[in-house]
Amino acid sequence: MTKIDITSQQEFTGPGTAGVLMFLAGPVLSAIAWGEMTGVTNGSLTGYWLTVWLGAFACQCGIVFMLVGRKYDHQVTVHPADQALSKLGERQSGVEPHALPSLL
Repeated sequence: MTKIDITSQQEFTGPGTAGVLMFLAGPVLSAIAWGEMTGVTNGSLTGYWLTVWLGAFACQCGIVFMLVGRKYDHQVTVHPADQALSKLGERQSGVEPHALPSLL
């Protein structure tokens, strides 16, 4: 039997690292703006709403950047079959390919 070992490793590239930061900072930015907005009763709320939406947009873009900004490294090792064991298995089965009856 042939044995195959596969070792995989993943790491973030530049855009992937930026995506992680956007994914983590977006909700924090939105929460801070939302907390400030609920405490403000006078004045314009446009800046706060813009900050909340900017944080939500950054979080969604961060997910995409994390998916796109990855680098994969795979190492595949194939170990050859042990001939003695495979022949032993053929003898134990008791069925030889030339001993099968013909269907014609």
